[in-house]
Amino acid sequence: MSSIFMPTPSVEANTVSPRDMLMLRLSIVVGGILISLFMIGDLQLIPPDLTSAYTTNRALIQLPVLAGLLAFTFVPQFLRFAQTAFLATVLSITYANYYLIHVAWEQAAFSFPYEGTLLYAFFGFFVFGMKFHYALTAMVLSSLGFVGLMLMDSVYGERTWMNAGFVAGSLFVGVIGRHRIDRLLGQLQEANEQLVGLSTIDELTDLFNRRALMSESGRLFARQRRSNQRLAVLMMDLDHFKQFNDHYGHQQGDQAIRQQADIMRQVFKRQTDILGRYGGEEFMAVIEGEDADRFELLAAEVLKQWQDRAVSNEDSPDSKELSCSIGICQGLATEFDSIDEMIRMADEALYRAKKQGRARYVMA
Repeated sequence: MSSIFMPTPSVEANTVSPRDMLMLRLSIVVGGILISLFMIGDLQLIPPDLTSAYTTNRALIQLPVLAGLLAFTFVPQFLRFAQTAFLATVLSITYANYYLIHVAWEQAAFSFPYEGTLLYAFFGFFVFGMKFHYALTAMVLSSLGFVGLMLMDSVYGERTWMNAGFVAGSLFVGVIGRHRIDRLLGQLQEANEQLVGLSTIDELTDLFNRRALMSESGRLFARQRRSNQRLAVLMMDLDHFKQFNDHYGHQQGDQAIRQQADIMRQVFKRQTDILGRYGGEEFMAVIEGEDADRFELLAAEVLKQWQDRAVSNEDSPDSKELSCSIGICQGLATEFDSIDEMIRMADEALYRAKKQGRARYVMA
């Protein structure tokens, strides 16, 4: 006559952790066990001539529905249809309970308790983590089913419609609770995304900051090393930037930094390209590639972009225009001990580019 309610992580669409899936399956198993235990108590309360109908309803309808949901959690496409499966499970068990109430009244004029209706719904809302629209659908269909049952059978006498109102009202409260939880979870997710952005993105350029740059570069290096693929590290530094900043001011200096970031986004367009501000006016790109020629072409394109922009740098002792020097380290990832070694070699190549006159690239 009752159901189960135990806290467990809700299953969100598309992705859950293995631990969450384990907890969900455990909840379903425990639910089946508790329904079986509740049968022992119920069988002592119901009239003897209802024993067969009651046992059939619980053992051959409600428990198999839970078993079916449990089996479905092992299907690869489960997460895609999880919310629909939760809704179907709750409604199936709820309507099985309605049928049991109807049979108990017709066969023995026994008013079987209806509280399971609420427990089944709340189990779906808060244990399975049904989304608001699914919870609303469950509320409407469960309420309509209960009203239909009361129209068919005056199970609870003078309190019939009061009980119908109580069921509908309680389900409504549950749906409002689900809505508030969904809204709070949405706000929390948005706040977490903002925090992640603040912790990984350089505010001035919208590229990775140094911490995120090193982390993502390390991941790409490890992946390329496992598959023995080629990659390159390009260290880029604006030439005579101190003179530019001192002459034109910090606002123009910031604008030059942003222009470097824009150029990098225009040149390095692959989704796997990792772009970041290494520090000050120094930038880094870590990219995949099939051969060294591609890396040289990309470096040359960065230099050309600066030439085309022709940003004045009157205090520069060289070309009187703002330019960029680039050091490149490239090769099969298995040829290097770590991404740090590649960065060090690219930095050394950048130093040589500066020594050779700037506004050029040098391969390590």
